[in-house]
Amino acid sequence: MISGSADLFDETRSILIEAGAEAAADVVQLDDGKGHLFTVYEADPSVDWDWREGPISLRRGVQMPDLADAVACVVECRWEGMFAGVVQHISANLSQAAWVLDGNGVLWDASDVDPSGVCL
Repeated sequence: MISGSADLFDETRSILIEAGAEAAADVVQLDDGKGHLFTVYEADPSVDWDWREGPISLRRGVQMPDLADAVACVVECRWEGMFAGVVQHISANLSQAAWVLDGNGVLWDASDVDPSGVCL
């Protein structure tokens, strides 16, 4: 996940804790009760080049955000439906817009991730 909010991880952590997640200082994990996990880590700024430099292609309808001051969190999840639902919930509760850069380098508006098209 990428956002212009300097507090992206802290906000995400709080949102997920309210949804029942367990958290430590630098990680938060939500379990859907079926053993499916959605895990968020605070991203290491020394590897920001990985998502800043691309290549990035835009999902239809998404405008390229200014990534110069953006921050990221690393998300691990194996279930597209869970991933899309949780990311949309997080996005709806963040103070600023957020995007998802999927495994194929496609940038999605976090509020509009399609589980049938996102690559985890």
